[in-house]
Amino acid sequence: MSEDQEVAVAVQKTAEELKRQQEREAEERAKFIASRVPQLKVDGLDKNSLEGKVREMYESVCRLEDEKYDWEFKLRKMDVEINELNIVVNDIKGHFVKPSLKKISKTEQKLAKIAEVKSKLHGAGGFRENLKSTGQSKFAIDEKEEGGKKPASWGQDQLKQHKEGEGLAGEEAAADEEEEEEEEEEEEEE
Repeated sequence: MSEDQEVAVAVQKTAEELKRQQEREAEERAKFIASRVPQLKVDGLDKNSLEGKVREMYESVCRLEDEKYDWEFKLRKMDVEINELNIVVNDIKGHFVKPSLKKISKTEQKLAKIAEVKSKLHGAGGFRENLKSTGQSKFAIDEKEEGGKKPASWGQDQLKQHKEGEGLAGEEAAADEEEEEEEEEEEEEE
């Protein structure tokens, strides 16, 4: 016989043994129930005696449910005690049960950290207020004060005169203004 055939035979024998065991357990259960619960004989009983029988059965069912609840409670209590004793024994021996680890998504952790940082920054007045100042403006332009006086062409009076000027004189003034503005922009860029 090959290994596959031997395995198949072993599986069949195991299945047959399980069936026999289940049949034995079912027979034992039936015997136990027959010993605890007597046969119900209701043939030839009148209405009053049937009602009495129903009351007896109801009371026995209630009593059995109470017993069932008590046994279940005792079993749960024993399970808790066994677990506590196992913990005590493991503590004494120095063996510890490794707790089952929880699977946690790393992206959830990262998002939680980001949210925490944001809440700290917004709670403390915002990001800009947490920055350190160097004392100098990054965008400051080095201005050289030359006498502290503006050129005459910058005044409001000059603009009004240019606007009021008519004909070629007005156009020449506008062209001069554009040239001056371009020169100023070039100076600022330098």
